[in-house]
Amino acid sequence: FGIMSTWKLSLYLFITVLLFACKNQQTSSEYDFLLTCYEDFYLNYNIEITDLMNKFEQDLISENHLKDKSGSSYQELLIYLKENNYFKSPLNKADFEEVILYKNPKDITNCATSVFGLDSAVIAQTPYFKTSRKITKALSSNEEVSMNYLFKVYANDLSPDELEKPFVKQSILVMLYRWYYKSIFDRDTKIDDSQQKAID
Repeated sequence: FGIMSTWKLSLYLFITVLLFACKNQQTSSEYDFLLTCYEDFYLNYNIEITDLMNKFEQDLISENHLKDKSGSSYQELLIYLKENNYFKSPLNKADFEEVILYKNPKDITNCATSVFGLDSAVIAQTPYFKTSRKITKALSSNEEVSMNYLFKVYANDLSPDELEKPFVKQSILVMLYRWYYKSIFDRDTKIDDSQQKAID
């Protein structure tokens, strides 16, 4: 009887710990499904978005835009970009995928709810989607929302831990990918000396 009671107690404790862990990882699991939907969108254009963004992340590190892969490093870059218009030199990347520059993933939430059965209301309460709604609201009520504002909101509202979640990081990386391209384009076409000094 004593052995059976000990076994039942151990099983109860194991299940309790497991449920607690699952509760804490719920947002991460939702992000995992959202990431799958995100990847599937680009696969329709024969783009392996995760591989490309991992490579881009390495480019950012090698050029010292990011210190490393950590969320705190991403937050530092976002803070830098909110205070400056463009990426600082060097900007060596030359091969850009036009699909990533111009195609925005659509119906990611619908994919997650219809394919994976996630609750859209729960998705809406994740930190990333709360932040996205904040930006969307600002864009809808103000015709002149700068990129600096977007960087500021992401830097202020997303914690380093949140920025390390693969779906969130990949979404931020796509934004950075486009802004890196914009930084090169504007440098090549219309950045004057005063702007250049402000950037560098």
